Amino acid sequence: MASRNELLREKVWNVIGTVESRGLFVHSEDLPIRYSDTGGSSTKKSSLPLIVGTCVLNAIVPRSAMLLVGGHGGGKTTLIKLLGRMMTGSSIDEVEAGILHGHPQLTEEKMVATLKPGPLMKEGKEVVVWRRFVTGFWKILDEINRLTPHAQNILLSMLAEGELKYYDEVKKCEEYCLYATMNPSDAGTFDLAPPFLDRFGIAVPITMPSVDDLELILASRDEKLFGYDELWQVPAILEVEDLLTIWNLADKMPVTSEASEFMRALVREFGACIRVDKSQVQEPNIDSGLCDGCHFNTTKSVCNKVLIPLSVRAAKDLNRYSKAVAWLFGASEVNVEIVKSVAPLVFWHRTLFGRDEIAKPPFYGDRFEFTRHLVELAAARFAKRGAAFTLIERFKHGRASKEDLSELREMSKSDLLVKLDYVRFAKELTRSAYVKMVRRIEESIDDEDVEDLTDIHDTLMRDADFPNRSMLLGRVSDALHRMTLSQFNITFEDWQELWTTISLQYPRMTPVLKETLSPPRRKVIRTNQLTLVVYVTGDSPDSSVFLEVSGGSQAVELCKVIQDSIVD
Repeated sequence: MASRNELLREKVWNVIGTVESRGLFVHSEDLPIRYSDTGGSSTKKSSLPLIVGTCVLNAIVPRSAMLLVGGHGGGKTTLIKLLGRMMTGSSIDEVEAGILHGHPQLTEEKMVATLKPGPLMKEGKEVVVWRRFVTGFWKILDEINRLTPHAQNILLSMLAEGELKYYDEVKKCEEYCLYATMNPSDAGTFDLAPPFLDRFGIAVPITMPSVDDLELILASRDEKLFGYDELWQVPAILEVEDLLTIWNLADKMPVTSEASEFMRALVREFGACIRVDKSQVQEPNIDSGLCDGCHFNTTKSVCNKVLIPLSVRAAKDLNRYSKAVAWLFGASEVNVEIVKSVAPLVFWHRTLFGRDEIAKPPFYGDRFEFTRHLVELAAARFAKRGAAFTLIERFKHGRASKEDLSELREMSKSDLLVKLDYVRFAKELTRSAYVKMVRRIEESIDDEDVEDLTDIHDTLMRDADFPNRSMLLGRVSDALHRMTLSQFNITFEDWQELWTTISLQYPRMTPVLKETLSPPRRKVIRTNQLTLVVYVTGDSPDSSVFLEVSGGSQAVELCKVIQDSIVD
């Protein structure tokens, strides 16, 4: 019998198959994916439909926002409207009612909320009525570049803080999937600022269909004559509760150490510069002579082609979407190849490139293809950096020698990241206090000594000047998390009884625990020795509730309380 995980994965693929087989959106370009399947050691090759697959991928990432960029008549809005029907169970009319159509006259009242006129006129009461775009789970913003800068700032508040304010009321938008479309060649539009674009986790270019694609499009059923059949042509395959469950499952996908290193190197390559901090200095830049005479100004470099560096948010989004791809394909883990496939979709809309470089053939201004090219350049350099990684690992574990530092310095002559980051980092890790501490940590981890690790954690928290303190704290916390982690999957009916038991044992948790009774809710409660994650997907008796407990001695005690309650 298939597990819940497998059934949900099958449903997601069913959505993709339904769109393609019934001609709801036709486009033949694919995104190649290489991965290791669960339980296997060999690498598999597969692919994901570039446009439909990316749109579906956005729905299985929590609180996601996606940008669809293309000319008019490409089917952008229709596609995400039909996906809203299939992936949430809402009718097409319900999805359409929540679409926000961008235009310069779109005011806050039309976009966010309005006041009820009756109570305002009779009693002077401000009763807020929130728009469907705000309250709905599946959010569609059509022609986002028609929004004025003021309207963009309103949307930025929701994307950045997860809430919107109107008069004295605040509406939390905790669970949602957002899609925005834009036609960059349309007249009468407004520029989208880089900080605003950075809030969109992923973006896909909508290019013109091929001759073969057009043949399939013209042979498909005429929706203007017949409409859409919601029972067969556009069926409800998933529900919102299913997506919330998938969010939790995808988040648990492991990331290999090599893939994690590759993510960090990729983001750093798109912003590194030996001369200036690109995030702080606008002039000079790569278009005005910044790279002239630089040792690293070569055709195979990335630094001399990027104007605006990527943010930390880009790294986080790359991690989230890579996990979603790994889950969707049933991979055992996130590997470098998955990251390399996803990275262009996460990066290309967030940054700007040197005008001379991107204008050259074969790109001719194509930002997405140019980003793919830069990712390939960064991946090739990453593959040659293996020896540097090995040396850094020795420094991290307190086992490096003076010769290792000299070797690293030699590598820095031809590798910008080694010169900027690795050599400086290695110098910090040669201090005797660090070497002693890291060896103590390794011994405690080998012995699974929770008490000593807790003591080390407290010591590091008090000593702000300790070398590489953040990494050591992270390592100790990860070890404590791994040693004490317990996961539970119960029903909402069981949770309604269990939360009171936990509340009696830990009264300070009561206010937060109460909030989980109004699902969907994801809450994280932390103390010095305890982390409790509660993820409630729905309010039906059989709805899934995921619990994670980790930390120190308090975590062990709480696990016993939960286990005893479940057994009873």
